[in-house]
Amino acid sequence: MDAPTLEDALQVQADTAIILENDLYRRLPAADVDRFLARFSHVVALDCLETATSAKADLILPAAAFAEGDGSLVSSEGRVQRFFQALVPSAPVQESWRWLGAWKTLDEIVAATASAVPQLAAMTQAAPSASFRMAGAKIPREPHRYSGRTAMLANITVHEPKPPDDPDSALSFSMEGNPDQPPPALQPFFWTPGWNSIQAVNKFQQEIAGPLRTGDPGVRILERDGSKPAFFDQPPAPFEARTDEWLVVPLYHIFGSEELSRWAPGIAQLSPQPYIALNPEDTARFGGEVELFGQRLPVTTAPDLPKGLAGVPAGMPPFAGLNLPMWSRISRMS
Repeated sequence: MDAPTLEDALQVQADTAIILENDLYRRLPAADVDRFLARFSHVVALDCLETATSAKADLILPAAAFAEGDGSLVSSEGRVQRFFQALVPSAPVQESWRWLGAWKTLDEIVAATASAVPQLAAMTQAAPSASFRMAGAKIPREPHRYSGRTAMLANITVHEPKPPDDPDSALSFSMEGNPDQPPPALQPFFWTPGWNSIQAVNKFQQEIAGPLRTGDPGVRILERDGSKPAFFDQPPAPFEARTDEWLVVPLYHIFGSEELSRWAPGIAQLSPQPYIALNPEDTARFGGEVELFGQRLPVTTAPDLPKGLAGVPAGMPPFAGLNLPMWSRISRMS
């Protein structure tokens, strides 16, 4: 089943728009988003950030951040993996799917997703359900060395608070639980005597940097042997350069291209300034500065880019919202 595109969503006729953890101004040109939002009588935004989109909303519902929620992801190797919350959000913050009200537990939404999207049917096997127990006990999120829970709140009360309940996983928010080796998808931490935290990971691997002794977490939904759905069985045609146009492609940076990295001032300073990257031959043609999309941009030489391609920083102003890759002319600055 092919998911509808964002452009398809722009054609929807309705009275209310519900925007789920997404800043549309990072996906489309600002003028297109303005026209889209103006069509609705009410706009509801669910997000953990204040964005240009939430600023246009009539109602904002506070959604949990990634560390405060559970969910599933598909890794770069086509493996569906489960992630679990590390922190319990303070009210009124809650996970977006809880605001929507259609499901009561994570297992319910996982089952509903697997049923609605055939390609993700295997996601129910990504991790044991919330009912999983080891010798009748949950799996502790915290190692036995974790201590000081009372001291952390001693300025408020000397009574240790009850750990939060977790109805959505087989994990407990404490040191209490079964200490035995859990299934790989429920491995909350790495620790072994004589090693500090993550440095102990090699003790859990078949060999250094190898697979886990207990098996890989999650389940693959893509296989080269054709036993699983083939998502990429139609390779794109080879790139062909044009005479007076360049194919502008996004170049991803660790800092800046990912939205959250631009919200912390210290990390945002590590984001690159706007630029255009060109093949050495194209750089020689244009010089050190060009005009692209109405912006004056310094030119950076990128020997790994084929002639006819132009790279710009992905997700950062003034390129946020552009539907890249796209063909465009480049003007030389006099």
